[in-house]
Amino acid sequence: MTFREILASVIDSTPGALAGAIMCADGIALDEYRKPDAQVDLKAVTVEFQRVLEQARKVAGALYGEEEGGLEELMLETAGHQLLFRQIDDEYFLVIALRQDGMLGKARYLVRNVLHSLQEEL
Repeated sequence: MTFREILASVIDSTPGALAGAIMCADGIALDEYRKPDAQVDLKAVTVEFQRVLEQARKVAGALYGEEEGGLEELMLETAGHQLLFRQIDDEYFLVIALRQDGMLGKARYLVRNVLHSLQEEL
């Protein structure tokens, strides 16, 4: 499966999901998928939140040690959206944007199910 097909399977199967992207640690998108009516700019989100993710990784490492305390997921709720960030490996992460009423739990479940496929594609 391609990155876009994997993203589409998660976004299309999650009620309230709007868009998803696979991002490099520097905030550049490898690939992205969005529903036609999605009003979210994932590129802007990931560039801005890349620093937040970097700091969250440092906090996790400081709390639990670099080997045991790697950041796996970060969930953020804003006034307009829910954002799910999932680390794929040391260099790449996945971001999913959902509406406020979107099913974040289902998105988390589906992302965990496709994580191995994403790692194989990288």
